[in-house]
Amino acid sequence: MTTAADVERLRAIAPDYVAQMQRHRRRNTTLMVLEGGTFAIAMSLLSETTMIPAFVQALTGSALLVGLVGAVFALGRYLPQLVGAHLVLGRARRKPLFLTLVVAERVAILLIAFAASLTGVLTTELVVVLFFLAFAAYSTTVGLIGPVYGDFIAKAVTQARGWLFGLVQLLGGVLGFAAALGAERLLDELPFPLGNQVAFWAAFVLSLFSIVFVSQLVEIEFPHVEPRPPFRALLREVPTIVRGHLDYRRYLLARAAMALATGGVGFVVVVGIAGPLRASDAAVMAAVFVLSQAVIGFALALIGNRAGYRLVAIIGAGLIVGGMIAALGASTLWGFALACALLGGANSLTFVCDPSMSIEFAPPGRTSVYLGTTLTLLAPFFIVGPLIAGVLIPLAGATAVFTGCAVLAAVGGILALRVREPRRASRESAASSSLISSQEEP
Repeated sequence: MTTAADVERLRAIAPDYVAQMQRHRRRNTTLMVLEGGTFAIAMSLLSETTMIPAFVQALTGSALLVGLVGAVFALGRYLPQLVGAHLVLGRARRKPLFLTLVVAERVAILLIAFAASLTGVLTTELVVVLFFLAFAAYSTTVGLIGPVYGDFIAKAVTQARGWLFGLVQLLGGVLGFAAALGAERLLDELPFPLGNQVAFWAAFVLSLFSIVFVSQLVEIEFPHVEPRPPFRALLREVPTIVRGHLDYRRYLLARAAMALATGGVGFVVVVGIAGPLRASDAAVMAAVFVLSQAVIGFALALIGNRAGYRLVAIIGAGLIVGGMIAALGASTLWGFALACALLGGANSLTFVCDPSMSIEFAPPGRTSVYLGTTLTLLAPFFIVGPLIAGVLIPLAGATAVFTGCAVLAAVGGILALRVREPRRASRESAASSSLISSQEEP
């Protein structure tokens, strides 16, 4: 197992800090796995690729609004990333901010459940507006937490980080799978919208448990804290980072193509329900999606831990291609399940690969900036993809959309091949510096 590139740089500037945090690594890793696992239950019941699109489809019958689900989630999750990164800067401790945002996220889930419960009480148009506002609030908190969560892990877990990401995926997937199967029974046995409402309320109640785990994390003050710059200065820094870091720029291009390719993911279940699937099968697909994300995500995390995350990105592109091809040929429950399984595995890239690559590319003091930059710059592609798919599905059909997504994913995989693995680059840089130093000695 090779050491992450960022850990080598962190140990060089703050060896005592790394040693002290190392004493709490097992405790923090365990708590983060439990927090991620329990929150995955709520995420499976609020899945932007299965449960939420199925609810919106049943409520409105609009393909455009179904596409808007993915766009709103991408907008909330990715655009606030730099704001979250800015909030981390200038802080010696990250846990207080992390806990505050976790609580805010649970409030947003409460609003989703409440808005869905107004179905039949208010007009459909008003329910749709309130539901999307609540969903946007939830998505935004997810986006704000990203850099804070990633920066905490970068400082608190300096060994076997792949195991942390992998175990979070695995435990979360198993629990999310069980929750999704329970939701399938709810949707099957209870009339619309009661089954959806119960599922959303269950997501809120179950999400509260993870607050306890976050509150028990241990953190010491980071010794090298720079003053927080104005937000405008942070925005001006982003183009400099991208222009000056060739491999990071190549990685962003590869992931941008893959992000566009995921625009059709939310329509796989919708197309299935319009064909051979029952409405309640949306929960079955959610279960398959979540479990596959867990199992494949766990495997990809271990691969990244051992061989680096560039390889993970390439594999992820292949999973998207396979998932879209499977969706093209699906005509039974098993066919759509295969498509969801492959696409669920590919979805783990956003939890396993993107933060890991960003952390390893970044200097120790700019971890949150790289994390925020990555997801902010990818945001337009995640947002536009579902909207384009929503427009094209009625005009060109699902076959054309799924084929286009497969081609885009293949392009992303080819671009990822041109990225140099950060650990290799770090070793080459260290070797070069050592050679220069030896040549300068008298």
